[in-house]
Amino acid sequence: MLSIIGKIKSASGLFSIKSSDGSERKVTVGENVYEKEMIVGEQKNSPKDSLVLLLNDGSELVVLGNTKQLLDSSLLSEAFTKEEMNKILHIALKDIEITIIEDALEYLITSSSGDARAMLTLLNFAYKVSKDIDINLLKELRENVIGDGVSSSDTHYDLASAMIKSLRGSNIDAALYYMSRLINGGESVDFITRRLVIFASEDIGNANPNALNLAVNTMIACNKIGYPESRIILSQCAIYLASSPKSNSAYKAVNKALEEIKAGKLLDIPKHLDSQHIGYLYPHNFGGYVEQEYLKEDLKLYENSNIGFEKTLSEWLIKIKEEK
Repeated sequence: MLSIIGKIKSASGLFSIKSSDGSERKVTVGENVYEKEMIVGEQKNSPKDSLVLLLNDGSELVVLGNTKQLLDSSLLSEAFTKEEMNKILHIALKDIEITIIEDALEYLITSSSGDARAMLTLLNFAYKVSKDIDINLLKELRENVIGDGVSSSDTHYDLASAMIKSLRGSNIDAALYYMSRLINGGESVDFITRRLVIFASEDIGNANPNALNLAVNTMIACNKIGYPESRIILSQCAIYLASSPKSNSAYKAVNKALEEIKAGKLLDIPKHLDSQHIGYLYPHNFGGYVEQEYLKEDLKLYENSNIGFEKTLSEWLIKIKEEK
């Protein structure tokens, strides 16, 4: 099931949403929007028509009419002209009670290097700090003009890929560098932390199960706190993940199970395991373990890597079964 990105807060003109399977649906205020969906501005829309999305992190994302862009973290990441950036900014400010001086408006646009998503992210962080925004506040939140941090969708995904590969390779410095490029480019904490959570399970797994706990807590903390302080939490998490023993046993096991099922291996459930549980042997009545049939056919899906805590899990299983 695809994750919910956010809800449609308001829309002017006629907008449709196209799913990755090609189906389309009309958007209405309050409706959920999911990953891998496209916002489609129909041809009858005027350039002034816009759709405002209220994202899960509380920020708003503005989509102008007559655009077709992926609704994920690359949304609005292609380079816009200064005039287009100014139009997007004024649409975003239209219904917000905020005071922002002219040079701050200029800095919002120029420091974002054509990346509307980064501009709106900076505006959102500034708004959380103060309803009176000046250039000094903006420069505290973003010291430097965005270079190629995430100013194009290619760079955006290349940096994320480099960060993950560096974590997988246990190279702390490289992981921190690429992550900092994303941060400096105005990347949302949601995008970065989601990838850290996925990495913790896919590439570390039960070799160090606490990695997933730390990554999830990092996601929660960063989404509550926001930048600039979140950079410290992200750094701590990245160092921990890069330093952890690595195993993709869980990742491979579930993929193998799905491959078997998709290939047509649909085994009958043993009678004692169905909802009637007639003849089921309750392990707790036998000291925690009892031999009985769980699959109608032997399947070997999981292979323990014996790396890190996985070795302990393997020893536990052997001990549990040997004691009986």
